[in-house]
Amino acid sequence: MPDKKKSSQKEILKRLDMIISLLQHCLAIQLYRGGLTQQAIGKHLGIATGKANKLLKGITKEE
Repeated sequence: MPDKKKSSQKEILKRLDMIISLLQHCLAIQLYRGGLTQQAIGKHLGIATGKANKLLKGITKEE
């Protein structure tokens, strides 16, 4: 029984990590389109500037 519980907890954590990643991506795009730099986005989200750059690859600022 404990193994089954640990397995389901791991699955829940895996799904939560995916949700967090998707939310970071959406927020990074909105902040970028709002005029923030990639460096500022990284600071706001608590991620490296390089990761912010990867999240925003191919995204253009709307004009």
